Amino acid sequence: MLPRRATLISLVVTSLGLCCSVSRGQSPSVLYTWNGTGNTQQWFKNFGTNTATLSNAIAGELTVAETGAAGSPMAISDDFNRVRETPAGPNGGLDLTGLSAMEFDIGHNGASTVSVQFFVQASTASNFVALGPNLNITPGVNTYSVPLSPLTADQQVYIRTIGFNITDHSGLGNLNWTVREVRSTGTPLSQRVLENFDNGSVEGGLQGSVVNFDGASVAGNTGQNQTGLSHNSSGSGSLQWTDVAGGAGGAISWGNGTALNGNTFNNRVADLSNYATVTIRMSATAASGPEGSVNAQAFFQANNFASFQTAGTLPLPIDGQFHDLVFSLAGLTNMNVVDQTGLNLGSHAAELVINVDSVTFNAVPEPGSAIVLALAAAGWMGARRHSRRAR
Repeated sequence: MLPRRATLISLVVTSLGLCCSVSRGQSPSVLYTWNGTGNTQQWFKNFGTNTATLSNAIAGELTVAETGAAGSPMAISDDFNRVRETPAGPNGGLDLTGLSAMEFDIGHNGASTVSVQFFVQASTASNFVALGPNLNITPGVNTYSVPLSPLTADQQVYIRTIGFNITDHSGLGNLNWTVREVRSTGTPLSQRVLENFDNGSVEGGLQGSVVNFDGASVAGNTGQNQTGLSHNSSGSGSLQWTDVAGGAGGAISWGNGTALNGNTFNNRVADLSNYATVTIRMSATAASGPEGSVNAQAFFQANNFASFQTAGTLPLPIDGQFHDLVFSLAGLTNMNVVDQTGLNLGSHAAELVINVDSVTFNAVPEPGSAIVLALAAAGWMGARRHSRRAR
């Protein structure tokens, strides 16, 4: 959990609205159902010597009819640019951070069992990872659970394709396979630190940060990239940039917490669907002395950038101290396919040195938040300093 520390309080919903929105971590969810007919949801033959015809002639079922050399091996999987069945648009990797298993409702019309290897190809390198040992799939449709434990954290957050590899079953001849549902399972997280910018974190501490828009307000920026951003190694480390005087205020964003690798495609999408709040811990220091406060807006781009939505705007004191800005996520949509989590600064007269210490999602309010919300609903706003001053 985050330590008890100073918090800048001004939430965008009432205490009742937030309490109703509370839920837990990355939620277990249905990934594919083949709802209706006439849509295979872009599943295809991935590799192997057999061939197949894929169809969705029966509502709620994907049918894989083997058509090549009798009973020879073959792997079926979803499209590398498809994250899940709904919404269908996002390109990138499926985020299953914090979950423990996947379940497949699958079977065939053969006379006996067939050994099947369930697998993913994950991380930006599309590494092939078997999800546990092969399972013997019996005739008829049954549920089979496979673990996510073979995956590293970087693989679990960025799964390019999920599938099943049918081993040789030449004695049974060609079969018809049925897949009715694919889903993720497990006890979800209650908190996710998307970014910590700690010393030693990826990209020299930048950890996937990118100047998203209003780049002219970030000193040294040359476009939608990482120029103008630096890592401040003071303390545990923070993301730092200089926001120029008189500008619109820079907009910085992050993907799933891994490296940018030159393009946001390599670190999207993140599943943030069941968190209640996001806390951005940051500071602002004026080159010419105190200047009141600067507005900070939390925003999200989701569903293959089709959706731009904000979680409200809060004032950040310009005092060189770290403050926790807590934004409610109530009412935001497509949060299971978030391309970018962002911070957009408002305009300001003085040059500001900005430090972001962390970006943390919580499923439940932090300690004391019930009191905080009651005060916020009554119109109270306060700020208390954290002991570590930004440098």
